[in-house]
Amino acid sequence: MENNLTMQELLDMQEQELSKINVGDEITGKVTQVNNDSLVLKLNVDFDGVIPEGELNLDKGQSIADVYKIDDEVTGIITNISYKDATIKISRLKLEQQNDIKELTDALEQHTKIMVHSFKALERGLYVSYKSHTMFMPISQIDTRFVKDTNEYVGLDMECYVKEVNPRKNRIIVSHREVAQEILDEERKAKREQRKAEREELFNSLVPGEKRAGKVTNIMPYGAFIDLGGIEGLAHINNLSWTRVESVESVLSEGQEVEVFIQSVDPETQRIALSLKNPDEDPWKLIADEVHMGSVVEAKVLRIIDKGAFVEVKEGVEAYLPIGELSEKRVNKVEDIVNIGDTVKAAIIKFNPENKRMMLSIRELTREPEEDLSQYMSVGDDTIGNIGEVLKEKTTSLDEE
Repeated sequence: MENNLTMQELLDMQEQELSKINVGDEITGKVTQVNNDSLVLKLNVDFDGVIPEGELNLDKGQSIADVYKIDDEVTGIITNISYKDATIKISRLKLEQQNDIKELTDALEQHTKIMVHSFKALERGLYVSYKSHTMFMPISQIDTRFVKDTNEYVGLDMECYVKEVNPRKNRIIVSHREVAQEILDEERKAKREQRKAEREELFNSLVPGEKRAGKVTNIMPYGAFIDLGGIEGLAHINNLSWTRVESVESVLSEGQEVEVFIQSVDPETQRIALSLKNPDEDPWKLIADEVHMGSVVEAKVLRIIDKGAFVEVKEGVEAYLPIGELSEKRVNKVEDIVNIGDTVKAAIIKFNPENKRMMLSIRELTREPEEDLSQYMSVGDDTIGNIGEVLKEKTTSLDEE
């Protein structure tokens, strides 16, 4: 029936068909020709569709024939309708740009990352590409560290966040710095968690009484903090030596490598008490094998108080010498009998090595033993007389003195 139509009628039908499409519309056709500089499509209208090479968005080094074949379906944006040539010019590039700009807008709104490729360095930043779009990355948004030379980043693929999308101004800004900071934060977090796990494992492995190697990290008036390989414990000044310690600095210094004994571990407070004192060398345990109640020892006077003196029986073993045990006679002042630095002999009158307590007496050594009179207490007629004679002898001797 169309064969009976006049030329004018055919032109009117073509114009009516073409009136359904406009510049900017999407259109799809099948490839009929693959040329060196263009792609020709068969459309649903009588005009052919032509996509110039520059509108195909080919990768660098690609030819049209590398990507497209006859009968391939291709969709693009109409850029021009030429009635004279009976062709419709189409751009694959513009369609991809529209799709890509939507992806970029979504990435901006949803704060999702995209992968870009850096291809050109400027003094103030980088030109990077994402699919069909070229974007700008300011120098301040390249890295977390100060960037002196942007050329170092050319040719790199970098994850970025989209910071601005303005198609009207052809302005798209991206940032790799924020991604780099997140990576750095994650690495730091992972390291912190790893160190925490290692500290917990080390803490749980500590057993009171065992020996560990450590390093002095900090010295305080009351003791020293010692690193055991990731966790710190405190060695109190009283636990630095079996002998009296006047100052922590006299025993330890920062950075010093030491061997310590685990004294106690508190899981609730995560506190570790340490000691430099070897339990096997406890002078109180050693002296318990050497002396007992009533033993006579030599001691050096260390300190004097109103009620007595503290003396050193053995290195690390101090005893108390009460003022009442200095002499048989009344003593008004400790210094009347002993002074600091004196060496005295005394008897042990109280001894508790477990509680580290010992009391001495000089008086016990000078006291005359009580005479046993039981031999004179036999039952019989002569008992009273015998006792009387003994008492008489004692009285006579006292009077002679």
